[in-house]
Amino acid sequence: RVHGGAIALERYTHEYTIPERYNRNPEQKQAIADVASAYIPEEGMIFVDGGTTTECLASHLRDRPKLTVVTNNITLASKLADSSTQVTVLGGRIRPATLSAVGAKTVADLSEFNAVVSFIGVNGMGLDAGATSYDQDEALVKKTMMARSQERILLVDSSKLGSIYPASFAQFGEFDRVVTNIEASEEFVDAFKQAGVEVALAN
Repeated sequence: RVHGGAIALERYTHEYTIPERYNRNPEQKQAIADVASAYIPEEGMIFVDGGTTTECLASHLRDRPKLTVVTNNITLASKLADSSTQVTVLGGRIRPATLSAVGAKTVADLSEFNAVVSFIGVNGMGLDAGATSYDQDEALVKKTMMARSQERILLVDSSKLGSIYPASFAQFGEFDRVVTNIEASEEFVDAFKQAGVEVALAN
């Protein structure tokens, strides 16, 4: 139970499998990544977080020889490996549910880098809880990426707004920009704007 009523259990605790993630709103995720690609610098280092939405940046990250992509997303890394873009894969334990490296080793590797921009994914976003993840180790990687970046961009499709997961890693105002789709609820768009976050909407 929560104050004011009941919350659906699956809305709080269910973690989608890789096939389920790829089948959830693929067009919206790609549209969000297409808009977010405008913020990829021509050169320097960027962090790209794990997740199927951030993975949609792959086509925009290929063959950029002046760019270094540091990621814990092994699927994204494989999509960039044969291009001229410099790619560094973070070490750590691979979570089967996300195919991303997490844990102390991942965080230690991140401490050696400083990024111009970090592109961060999320499992859910709550008005009070902020940005949340299913796994605490994964949340810590996201938090570390944000801390070691000059600019922090959240990529989130509207279906995740209002969903809450166990591990909170950031509040609204800790992001510089958020890219979501035009179906995003006004309540969340306003919450970002009131926190001083630039909101970009994908069609």
